[in-house]
Amino acid sequence: TSLFTLAACGNDDGQTVATVNGSKISSAEVDKQLAGIPAQLVKDREADIRRQLVDRLVEQKLIEQEIKKANIESDQAFKDQLEAARKQVAANLLIQKKVDEALTAQVLQQAYEATKAQRAFPAVKARHVLVATEAEARNIITVATPQNFEQLAREKSVGPSKDNGGELGWFRRESMVPEFAAVAFSTPAGTIARTPVKTQFGWHVVMVEDKNDKFIPPFEQVADQLKQELSQQVIQGYIAEIRKNATITYAEGMAPIAPAAGPPPAAQ
Repeated sequence: TSLFTLAACGNDDGQTVATVNGSKISSAEVDKQLAGIPAQLVKDREADIRRQLVDRLVEQKLIEQEIKKANIESDQAFKDQLEAARKQVAANLLIQKKVDEALTAQVLQQAYEATKAQRAFPAVKARHVLVATEAEARNIITVATPQNFEQLAREKSVGPSKDNGGELGWFRRESMVPEFAAVAFSTPAGTIARTPVKTQFGWHVVMVEDKNDKFIPPFEQVADQLKQELSQQVIQGYIAEIRKNATITYAEGMAPIAPAAGPPPAAQ
């Protein structure tokens, strides 16, 4: 977040964690910013991150105070930019409203059914145990079986998937780092790779649960992408409709040039 993206300050809820020229910053403001950071990035670092957020809020408060001193909000440039931003936000909300109305869950589901075969890709379903050293990884391989692998991941892994028994779900080759993908895609289904994999995250013990050369991702995984793909069609259709129903006149020479009718002439 940019320094100049100002947070909503001035909330008196909670303990005061800093003051800037007499203006308070509360713990509630810090909590609000902390809530916007993914939990996995906060884990084991919350105290440090809170200090960083407090300092960011201090800088934001200083900028707010300087804005008042300079009377920026009275400048015509400020008013012009504010009006332009107001129009853009309103336009964005209108377009989003039209997209949401057109692309209902039923419409998206129908589009998914019509295109899902085209979305198939080679995929692997796997679990892993992530540890810090090669020795640890090799020790785990000596005792790991498909039956106890999930429990080993819960007990030994230091990765974020440990609470899910090391589950990674289905993934395509490109979604994993090359070293990991190479082992996952070359290991037979239902087996554990006999060699640990080193990546920038540590050492991995990999178990491949299943493989599918034509894996079709479920609707829930592609719904957002599908909506994005179809949104442009909806927007273009909406713009065409309101243009058709509007009375538009152009000054001489200002009208858009209509595309030429018929196919282009054959090359000589």
